Amino acid sequence: MKLYYIANARMPHKKAYAIQIAKMCEAFINEGVDLELIVPRYANEARDIKKYYNLTTEVKVKRLLSIDLYASGKWGFFLSSISFMVSYFFYLFLKKLRGKGGIVYIIDMDTFSFLPSVFLRMPYFFETHGGKTKNFINLFFFKHISGVIVINNIIKKQIAEKLAFSKERILVWPNGIDLDLFKEISKKEARKKLSLSLDNKIIMYSGRFYGWKGLDVLVSAAGTLPDNIFIYIIGGSKEEFISLTGKNNLSSNIIFPGEKLYTEMPLWLSAADALLVLGTKYDTQSYYYTSPMKVFEYLAMNRPIIASKTPAICDIVSEKEVVFYEPDDPKDLADKILLVVGMTKDVKNKVSAARKKAESFTWKKRAKDILNFIKNIQSK
Repeated sequence: MKLYYIANARMPHKKAYAIQIAKMCEAFINEGVDLELIVPRYANEARDIKKYYNLTTEVKVKRLLSIDLYASGKWGFFLSSISFMVSYFFYLFLKKLRGKGGIVYIIDMDTFSFLPSVFLRMPYFFETHGGKTKNFINLFFFKHISGVIVINNIIKKQIAEKLAFSKERILVWPNGIDLDLFKEISKKEARKKLSLSLDNKIIMYSGRFYGWKGLDVLVSAAGTLPDNIFIYIIGGSKEEFISLTGKNNLSSNIIFPGEKLYTEMPLWLSAADALLVLGTKYDTQSYYYTSPMKVFEYLAMNRPIIASKTPAICDIVSEKEVVFYEPDDPKDLADKILLVVGMTKDVKNKVSAARKKAESFTWKKRAKDILNFIKNIQSK
């Protein structure tokens, strides 16, 4: 199968979207797919995706000419995306004329750059990590699409209802995990390597800082915890956190180790007593649509997981695997932290169930199911 994987995205990058793209390309290729990743061309970019993400295979990357104003505000992003749309349309159109057509697979990185694929007259599949509004562009696009891959059942229901799209042509598959990378080491060994005290309890959150994640709940919760319980927030600096949340009176038990490479995260997660997943009811993306990669990484690490009880998170895990806290409730979060560090028999059972569940979410299984989905639709 020839597959053109289109992403209006910077590759490689530290953000989770880029990791997901890289791991899916790797998994598709390992399943025998002749894959070509098509992305915009950026100045001064690191080009070796295999080395950057420690992949097992080379990924063929085509970097197309586009205006590089992605970081210049709304209009800069719009103009850059338009230029990428034009570039990939003509690139694939010429491929088709030369008899080198294939399956077009587009990951939804914005609200419109997927549109030219309609006019290529090639089978195309669309992966989206959020809901879609009912408008002329989306109605036209979904009328001609071959199939859709979504990350939770909430998105599937929303697309089927709002855009009158057949549920039989929607595959639900959350994000995945690399079990070869995310292997637990002992807490003692991890803390020794990171020069962290064995005497303290560490609750660890990992993820980049965005307003829609509900990070400010950590400030109030941390202030009520005992002196020996520390919250480690990996993904940005203290200054970035304060700027985003508006909270500058942070208690001393909130620690900011900074950004870490994807390949470093298993060591940091192994050093924790418990792992934390946030979510807020005040943001639609956070509450309904997100499928954080950290959830799957946490599942594999043999550590208790404390998670916000949002519909999006509940679509991935249940009370069998995690301890839920009420979204945006710092007191309930603090109470659940105290419960988890006590490591009751119930919490230990959840840890075992979580590790077992992680085995169901490998990138290999995700790629294989998506390919079967594509083949089944193509055969009809």
